[in-house]
Formats: sequence, structure tokens, C-alpha cells
Amino acid sequence: MKKLPIAVNTYSYIYTFGALESIRHLSEFGFRRFELLFNAGHIWVPDLEPSLRKSFPTHLLNEGAEIVSFNLPIMDHNLTSPNPDVRLFTHARFVELIELAGAWSVPYVVLVPGKVSPLLPAPESSLLGWFIDGVGALAEVALQYGTKILIENVPATFVPLAGDLAKALEGLNDNRVGVVYDVANGFFAGEDPATGIKTLGNRIELVHLSDTGRNQWRHDPIGTGEVDFRSVAEAIRSIGFSGQSVMEIISANPDHDLPESRGLLAQWGWQESSEG
Repeated sequence: MKKLPIAVNTYSYIYTFGALESIRHLSEFGFRRFELLFNAGHIWVPDLEPSLRKSFPTHLLNEGAEIVSFNLPIMDHNLTSPNPDVRLFTHARFVELIELAGAWSVPYVVLVPGKVSPLLPAPESSLLGWFIDGVGALAEVALQYGTKILIENVPATFVPLAGDLAKALEGLNDNRVGVVYDVANGFFAGEDPATGIKTLGNRIELVHLSDTGRNQWRHDPIGTGEVDFRSVAEAIRSIGFSGQSVMEIISANPDHDLPESRGLLAQWGWQESSEG
């Protein structure tokens, strides 16, 4: 059975440790590959020392740490906001991430398309237009810095399902942009994650793993929800996916839940970071 590489997101530590401290801490549990979650107080580009904005810390490189992606979560930014000032603010934050990704040789920057009002959503044509303009501009910047934008399926956006995201990407028509498929997001939104993975196929360059049910949107430890990870692993293999799967788990007890989740995923072929 082909092994599937696995990494871990620093989400659970954003109010406990800085991002670099989180890497050192998670390394004690055998993790070597990381997705950094950008949040003020954890890691925020304007707050970084000038030396850190130029290169990833050598001591962490020497310890075998590898950053597979940057992730700016869906909090205070919105690339598909009806407000042009919000779109400009969002663009500026992602440009900062892209520039840092270039300096740190990080291959991917995860982008959430933007929240949509459940009470008064903008017309789909407007949302798609803002998406195309915003993502296209960022893809151009990413090309200059040697990194790549990946769009994530997220329930609160206008692309909650794999088919929605595929349609938006067809409108964008830009092979400089890929996909990160989030299995918990897809499941909560009402689709079978295995089907979602097959729908997006070779557009997928990163996978997010966590557990959830359908009554409440969660990013829980593996095995505590309703996601069928066996079928997810089979779907990943069926499309010839060879990229990273990232545990994007939000836990109050991550020191226990992250290693345990990694161990559970190993039975379906995900490879623990300590195995290389």
C-alpha cells in the first residue's frame, strides 16, 4: 500500500505558542512537516523581525523542519467582499504571505475565497467576478515569488462543494492556481469527501484532514466524528495524488490529540513524519 505523506497545522497552538515555538514543540512528538496558521500573536508578517522576513530560521532547517504551506484562515479578510476596501485589505495580507513564502521557499499559500452573507448574499456573478479578479492578481504575484495559490473549499463561502469550486476554477481558467481539498469542510457541507476528491482530481495539490459531523462544523481529532477516512485514502490514491495531507485539527488538548490522530491515520496509509 502506497504511503501518503502527512503534515500538521499549528492551528491548535495559535493562542498558546508562537508559530516557531509550535514547530519546536511539535517536533518533540516526531512531526517534521508543517502548515503555519497565520494569526496575530502566533505569526503575523508585519510583526516579524527583518531577519525572519528574509529567510526561514537555520536552526529549524537543521533540525529537519519543513514548511509545506501557509494558511490565512477565514477571519477578518474576504476576497469576495462587496466592499472594495475589504478586498484591497485582503489582497495586501496575501501579498505579505506570498512574499514570505518566497523568502522561506514555501511551495503553497492557502486561500479561502471569502465569506458570503447568509442573509443577503451578493449575486453569484459578482462573487465570481471578484474571485477571478482577486485570485488572478495574487496568482501573478505568487508566480514572481516561486509559490502557488491553492483555493480551499469552505462552507461559509460561495464554493462550499467540490463542484462549486471546480466551476469557479473553470471561470478563472488559470493553471497557476490549484486546490486544497478539506475533507471536514466537504463532509459538513453535505458531500462525500471521496466523491469531492474525485471531482477535483488532479487540481488537488494539498489535502486537509480533520473530523466532523453534519450538525456542527468542526475540525476535530480523527475518529471523533463521521468522516470515512478509509474512503478518503482510497480516493486520494485513485487520482494519483502524491502531495501532502495536512492534519488541520482544532483541539483543546493537541499534545494528546495530534499524535493520536496521526497514529489512527497510519492504518489507512498516511505516513508519520518521523518516517521521512
